[in-house]
Amino acid sequence: MKFIKVFLALITMSTLFIACKQNNSKNNVESGRQKVTINNIEFDVNDQYHFFTWDKLPKDLDIIREPIVEYTNPNGETHYYEVIYMPTGTVNWYQAAYLADDAGGYLASVTTKEENEFLFNLIDDNKYFWKFPKYIEGKSKGNHYEIMIGPMLGGFKHDASVKPIEGWEWLSGEKWEYTNWAQNLDDGVLDKDPRDNTQPNNSGEQHSQRTIGFGELNQPVSTWGDFSDDAGTYGMERTGGKRYAFIIEYIKKPSL
Repeated sequence: MKFIKVFLALITMSTLFIACKQNNSKNNVESGRQKVTINNIEFDVNDQYHFFTWDKLPKDLDIIREPIVEYTNPNGETHYYEVIYMPTGTVNWYQAAYLADDAGGYLASVTTKEENEFLFNLIDDNKYFWKFPKYIEGKSKGNHYEIMIGPMLGGFKHDASVKPIEGWEWLSGEKWEYTNWAQNLDDGVLDKDPRDNTQPNNSGEQHSQRTIGFGELNQPVSTWGDFSDDAGTYGMERTGGKRYAFIIEYIKKPSL
C-alpha cells in the first residue's frame, strides 16, 4: 500500500511539472509580443522594444533635432520636415515612428520624385548612413558587401506573408503610388554586391524586412531598401545594423 501511495504521488508531481512547463512555455510566447499604436495604426511588435516620448528620452540616447524646413510639392501642398540625427544609431523603425507621432507628425511619406529628391538632399551625407562592416572569413556571419542603410521613411507593410513587392503602405495614410526602390547595378562602384539586390527582396513570408529607408547601395543614394524591423533597436542587443537618422513630416509647422 505504501508503495502504491508513493507511486501515485510521483505521477501527480510529474503531471504538475509537465503542466507547469507547458504553461510557462505558453506564457513566454504570449509575453514575447506587445501592441503599440502609432499614427492610429496598431502594430504587434517584440516586447523588448522600449517606447518613449520626447520628454522622457533615455539619458544614454543621443538625438539631435535639425532645423525644420518646408517643401511645396508639385500639387501645391506645403509640408514641413525635420531630420533627426542619432550618432548612437540605436533607435529602430517602430521607435522612430513612435517619436514622430509624439512630435505631432509621422515618418515621411514620399509621393513624388521631386519630394524624394528634396528629402535625399537633406541627408546626402555618410554620417546618416550605416555601413555593413567588411567581411572577414571565419568571423563574419555573412557578406553584405559593405552596403549602406540610410534614414528611415514612413513606408511599412503589416502582412509579411505577401510577396515582397506587395502590401506596402504609408503611415500618413497617403496613397501608395510613387516608389524609388533600389535596382541591381553590379557596376562595382555604387553596387559592389554581386547578388541581385533589386528591392524589395526579402520582406515576404518568414522574413522581417517590413520597413523602408534610403539606401541599399554602397554610397548614400536616394533609392529605397526594405530593412529589418529591429535594426538599431534601443534597449536590445543586435549586431545586424544601426539606424542613424529618420525624417519627420508635418502637415503644419510645429512650434518646438
